[in-house]
Amino acid sequence: MRERQPVRDNYDAVIDLAISEELGAYANLIVKFTYKISNGFCVLDKPEPLYHDMRDENIHPRLKAGTDFWPIKLMTDVVVQGSAFAPGGTPIEKMEVSIRVGKRLKRIAVFGRREIIWDRQGRPCIEEPEPFFKMPLIYENAYGGIDWRVAVEDAESPEMQLMLQTDHPGMYPRNPFGKGYLVVDGEVPDMEMPNLEDPDDLLTVERLIVGDPALWYRQPLPWCFDWVHPYTFPRYLYFLDDVDAWFPGPEDEDMPEVQRGFLKRKYRSRPEVRSSDNGPHPMFYQEASYGMIFSNLRHGEEIVITGMHPEKTEIAFRLPDAPPELEIEIEGSKEEVKPNLHSVICKPSEEKVILVYGGLRELQRLFIPGIHKHIPIAGYVNGDRPLVYEAPPTVKEKIEEARKKDESNGA
Repeated sequence: MRERQPVRDNYDAVIDLAISEELGAYANLIVKFTYKISNGFCVLDKPEPLYHDMRDENIHPRLKAGTDFWPIKLMTDVVVQGSAFAPGGTPIEKMEVSIRVGKRLKRIAVFGRREIIWDRQGRPCIEEPEPFFKMPLIYENAYGGIDWRVAVEDAESPEMQLMLQTDHPGMYPRNPFGKGYLVVDGEVPDMEMPNLEDPDDLLTVERLIVGDPALWYRQPLPWCFDWVHPYTFPRYLYFLDDVDAWFPGPEDEDMPEVQRGFLKRKYRSRPEVRSSDNGPHPMFYQEASYGMIFSNLRHGEEIVITGMHPEKTEIAFRLPDAPPELEIEIEGSKEEVKPNLHSVICKPSEEKVILVYGGLRELQRLFIPGIHKHIPIAGYVNGDRPLVYEAPPTVKEKIEEARKKDESNGA
């Protein structure tokens, strides 16, 4: 598969068609700007290409955390990618990193490797953390995992074998990729504690063993700044109506996400979380971590990141003062569209920040890729030359191409 290249010298962009329950059919323009952080401000840099074009049928996996190609986002995702660095370059056993966006602050307690061991009485204990210089802030280092010791009823049946390919009762729904999730009591060799934790909700010895897999929801939330995987709780609730944890959790304040404001009460039955015939609910497209989805992120807002640069204590900058000017042209009629800030991706160790915007315009009549040969749609960014929509080959053209190929092979 050919690697994507930016369409312009100072940004990448794509114009496409989409459909939703609320808007019907519409044209959407997605634009990606890459900035270097210089003296606290964002300065345009060589553009990075739009990431993970899930429209490509040959791409695998089709759904991947952090794609830039969602046609619409209701709010802004703020993500920080990178590692925690020990201050002063001297290895340290534990430290704290943080991001502040305006007045909102999120902190992560970062620990060196800690093994869970069992004493002679069979009780679990947590070893002291080992010193580290650099610790990746990824969900594999956050709390979570799978306890394969949890029993599976009727495990040999074909239906259960199929289900177990993607799910398991011992899976931690919020983050099956992490560390430290133990349901069944008893020694597990080389079991590690998470390296990343919520400083206000640390995993203690008393909470190590869940006991009942249906009580997974009582455990600490996986604490990270990175993109959230599409098939984790609660994000997958917005994907399909029948997708949920093996053991669905409560819908009131007993669920930490409800108590802390990340989900609303009765979240499972609320109509606004349901998908439609036209695809997932738009909230499925929000991919940021707990507390990092913003409904009113302002241009010019200050962002401060601490502990994630090998030499600097903090990286501070302001978002650009104004959004780009976006226009969409349909059948010769050009119209300015509102630029919605989809994503802010911070890479503090590189002193880089990436902004992805989206704009859309409703179609007055339906164009169907594969049926209509010519679809007269174009996008404009800051008055630049048009980005013309390239219609895919029509079904008729594909049939004709296949016919000619068959005749050629027959000859």
